[in-house]
Amino acid sequence: MNTRNVSIRATGMLCALLLTPLLLSCGSGNKGSSQVIATVNGREITMTQLNRALETAGVREVTPETRQRALASLTAEELMVQAALENKIDRDATFVQALEQSRRQLLAQHFAERMIYPKTLISATEVTDYFNRETLLFAKRRTFRFTTFQANAEEVTPAVMKELDPVESVDGVRTVLDKHGIKYVTELASVAPEQLPVDELDAYASAKVGDLFVNPQSGGTVLLMSVTGIDDAMPITLERARPLIEEYLRNARNRKATEDYLVSARANAQIEYAKGESPPGTKIAQAGAATPEPAVVARTAE
Repeated sequence: MNTRNVSIRATGMLCALLLTPLLLSCGSGNKGSSQVIATVNGREITMTQLNRALETAGVREVTPETRQRALASLTAEELMVQAALENKIDRDATFVQALEQSRRQLLAQHFAERMIYPKTLISATEVTDYFNRETLLFAKRRTFRFTTFQANAEEVTPAVMKELDPVESVDGVRTVLDKHGIKYVTELASVAPEQLPVDELDAYASAKVGDLFVNPQSGGTVLLMSVTGIDDAMPITLERARPLIEEYLRNARNRKATEDYLVSARANAQIEYAKGESPPGTKIAQAGAATPEPAVVARTAE
């Protein structure tokens, strides 16, 4: 019997890997970027603003229709801005606080982009290696069907877990929980490989029907996930996956560079915490405090 520690994280970087579209350049340079393309009550809207709106919207190909929609959005925004200024919204305390928060976030983001993130390109070898290593995402894609049981974590004791260990079916999980009078809510779930955390793909790549994943949740609950089906999915070719893999590897590299920078910056900074506050990395035991996301224990049927 093989036991592995894994975790289910909703976000995850895999969603960014497979679901985030690539933003393509919408212009051919700065020529004409200050050209006025419309006015709203005398206020100008420029080509620069239009190009930025198209890029932010993720427009892959600029057509007369997409250009018209972007321009309509800009004129609507300008009307709202003018109305906000007339009503002195820019002086509202809540707005000023939000503006300052946005300013801080933008400063940190631009500093990271200019001073922290590596400037070298992701190599073709790195892309190919990742493609060949993570077959579950590309060449051998599979989706997983689960029947889940959400229960009170305190009731799913080590003794209960010991009884669940040899169980290899949904009915077996239900029988154990009913035997101990444990109340639960059951649901069906289907999970695509891009919804799985990247550092745990190996565990899922070798999963079989009957495997049980035990996922502690926030709020004192636990999710028992019994694999009821594994289906083959349409594979993704290297050429199709290349830009997506490059984006993922670039984000992972940038995140690592940021973490390394902050380790050094914290070591050289004078940071003082008020009484009762705990520095990052401190284990917090008191009730109601934030705790690190717990690991999931995967029991694989033999």
